[in-house]
Amino acid sequence: MGAADSGKKIWTILELITWGTGYLAEKNIDDARLNIELLLSHILHLQRIQLYTKFDQPLSEQELALFKSLLKRRLVNEPLQYILGETEFMGLKFSVDRSVLIPRPETELLVDQALTLIKQRFFDSKELSILDLGTGSGCIAVSLAVKLPHTFVTGIDISEEALVVAARNAERNNVSDRTKFLKADMMGLKAETFPQRFQCIISNPPYISIAELTQVAPEVKEYEPVTALTDNANGLKFYPEIAHFAQAALTDDGIVGMEHAYNQSESVLEIFKSADFSDEVIVKDYRGINRHLFFCKHRSI
Repeated sequence: MGAADSGKKIWTILELITWGTGYLAEKNIDDARLNIELLLSHILHLQRIQLYTKFDQPLSEQELALFKSLLKRRLVNEPLQYILGETEFMGLKFSVDRSVLIPRPETELLVDQALTLIKQRFFDSKELSILDLGTGSGCIAVSLAVKLPHTFVTGIDISEEALVVAARNAERNNVSDRTKFLKADMMGLKAETFPQRFQCIISNPPYISIAELTQVAPEVKEYEPVTALTDNANGLKFYPEIAHFAQAALTDDGIVGMEHAYNQSESVLEIFKSADFSDEVIVKDYRGINRHLFFCKHRSI
């Protein structure tokens, strides 16, 4: 982009898409064209389709400078979601920054299964209470509140910064009146902390083992909050805590669901069976790997 730097060239949207896609591909950035399109959409306040209906629109010097600054951040592996300040989850927009884990597509499957089981099991209930353990950005809690209009969702997290983001996302998606976010640690959490029992407890806890943390992509280990990624142990530290807490905090017909690592399904299953949970439902991710587990206390799911 040397000519642009000297002010001798005016760059149009299409030219930047073409140049930027090739440049990111050379740097081994996945989904190069999508990255460029989303950066330009963000800078120009356009939908992606509008980039092509306005393909010959030139960028101003200020817009080009902003594009270059954001592109530099992407080139050092900063996740696109942090650069844009938002992402999509369950068809909803969520603000994200480096204090929260970026919501993953496979976690949408956790929410989808929770919605299915809640609607089946509590179809005649007028009011439901749900608890999200380790809420982070609030993507799970807010999505459930949006999809279940007669539900109140509480989210807990140990990070005050994450709770600020979660509350912002509840407001952004118009469910602030049916969500609450509290600072609390999943380790040693007591049912007495809450004034009510829950029909559903759901969690996407930190489950990357400390041994495997070094193997994750640079975008993850260098930018996302480490406390949301790993338990600094074998990846299973939080599941006995969740199981013990859920036995006390669920209603008698309540359900508990959680995400786990690709190789943890049998271990998590054993933990919850040992805690007298039953009628498990196993959910596979998009690669066909066991990724989520749901249990109930008494009646069959």
